Amino acid sequence: MKNLISTLIIATISLTSIFATSTPMTVLSNEVEVESINIIKSSFYDADQENLVFTTVEDISIIQIYNEEGTLEFQLPVKSNQVKINKNLFGEGAYQLGFLIEGDSQVHLSKVNIK
Repeated sequence: MKNLISTLIIATISLTSIFATSTPMTVLSNEVEVESINIIKSSFYDADQENLVFTTVEDISIIQIYNEEGTLEFQLPVKSNQVKINKNLFGEGAYQLGFLIEGDSQVHLSKVNIK
C-alpha cells in the first residue's frame, strides 16, 4: 500500500511539473511571438518603433540574446524592469532571451520567434 501511494505521488508530481513548464507562445503581432515566463509582467511589440517591449517584476541587470543554435549573440546591460529591444537585432527565426535579475545567478529564458 505504501508503494502504491508513493508511486501515485511521484507520478502526480512528475505530471504536474511537465504541464507547468509548457508555456504557450504569446502572439505580439503577425511578426513576433514571445514565450511568457513568470518574471515578465507584460510584453508587446511596438510596430512604429519596431521594438519588443518587456516589463518585468524585478530589475533586469543583463539580457542575453541566443540564436537558434543556442550561441550567445548579444549581451545587453539593462539595469531596469522595462526593456526595449529593437527587432533589427534579430533576423528571421527562433531565438531565446536570457533575463538575468539583479542579485540572482539564474538565467530566465524566454523563446522569441521572429517571422
